Amino acid sequence: MPYSTTRRNFLTGGAATALAFWLRRAEAFAQGAPSPKRFLVIHHPVGTVKANWACKGTETDFTLSRILAPFEPVKANMVVLDGMDIIARGVGGGHEQGTVAMMTGVRTTTLYPGNGGDDPKAAGPSVDQIFLKGSPALKGPPIASLQVSCDDRVDVGEFSTRRLSYSGPAAPMDPYLVPNLTYERVFGTMLAGTGSPDTLQKARALKKSVLDFGLRDLTRLRSLAPSSEYDRLDAHETAIRELEQTFDAAPSSATQCGLAMAPPVYQPFLDGAGNRIGNGTYSTVNAKMGEQTLHEMIGKLHFAVIRAAFQCDLTRVVTFQWSPGTNHVAFQGFYPGDPQAVKMHHPLSHEFNNPMVPEAMTLIDTWYSERTAGLLTSLKDTPDLAGGNILDNTLVPYVTEVARADHSFNQAPFVVFGGAGVKLQQGGRLKKHNPTRPLNDMWLACAKAFDVPLTTLGGQDMSTGALNIMTG
Repeated sequence: MPYSTTRRNFLTGGAATALAFWLRRAEAFAQGAPSPKRFLVIHHPVGTVKANWACKGTETDFTLSRILAPFEPVKANMVVLDGMDIIARGVGGGHEQGTVAMMTGVRTTTLYPGNGGDDPKAAGPSVDQIFLKGSPALKGPPIASLQVSCDDRVDVGEFSTRRLSYSGPAAPMDPYLVPNLTYERVFGTMLAGTGSPDTLQKARALKKSVLDFGLRDLTRLRSLAPSSEYDRLDAHETAIRELEQTFDAAPSSATQCGLAMAPPVYQPFLDGAGNRIGNGTYSTVNAKMGEQTLHEMIGKLHFAVIRAAFQCDLTRVVTFQWSPGTNHVAFQGFYPGDPQAVKMHHPLSHEFNNPMVPEAMTLIDTWYSERTAGLLTSLKDTPDLAGGNILDNTLVPYVTEVARADHSFNQAPFVVFGGAGVKLQQGGRLKKHNPTRPLNDMWLACAKAFDVPLTTLGGQDMSTGALNIMTG
């Protein structure tokens, strides 16, 4: 049978979506195609303590601050933005409108009913979806974009703080909270004609690989793909099997936790055995047990899926949220003078007259820096499809929804990571802006990485032009 006929039968005859895409990619790489570009937004909550975040030095000769010091291994791929303002001044609460305005670049004008009266609707799509729509470089994989969150406990069942991505006005895109479900969403693309997500769940419970479902198609794929691409196909398979081994080794409570909430109904955060983790409301600061170990495990499992999805080119656009700005994540050992104290992050941040709070908030923000640095380092250590590493070709804004816990939006802390493949200036940069610049200027610069012709965003006072952080 002619190759063209065999290829057409493979692509249209029931082969898994991901495997059909892999064949097209293998043929493209054989013809010299570059590695794909990717966009990953990572959100950490509740702003920062500016005195412990700000770096000292010049643009190319600076020392990372106490909070940013964990990023030293990726400093060469890092641009620190000092002097950025989130331009909000819309409707809704501080963390609420800050989250929406930060991600959409547009002021909020209307509220969802209920939810404490602080829950604003997005007035436009989020930047990840704007870039995806406008950039051919981000299109193509089986999964257009992926939304992930590690925790969604908040004061009330609001949408705004628990969503980063919007497909359009008042159209939030729900994140995956359970790492196993993130895995199923991504690698369920290999089940076409071979099973269903339920089948995959049962197989994973027996420690079977998703690849076991597609052995026949994998064999056919190898017979069709250019021989020069066999090593890449091997790398894809290895990435998936290593990911699944990571899940197999994880505690069941970590892989099952994070039950999705359907706003506005509040459901407690449960572990794998159905036990409630943490407790309290906005006015309750103390909790019964620290959760940072579990919180870290959830983040690592989600990110293991993201890294494998990038490595196998199954998606190129991801938003990752550690927790909402109004979160209830409890940390133990972070309260000065009392290592046994267990304090919930967001409620603690509002104890403005408590002299211990700035140090506690610094420790928590540094904790998020350490974990995020680990995720970025893993991208830098992972080979990319056409050479180099994944971070070389990934743009990673590290964002937050307020500047500080008092809901102010001026002098907010932002950092952008990435490599030369996405045009980010290399060698480490400290950009101090005086006067300050609107946050949307950062998004306009990021648009250049993906050749999106975006020259303005939001109202007239919400952007002044792209920041000078790109090479072209």
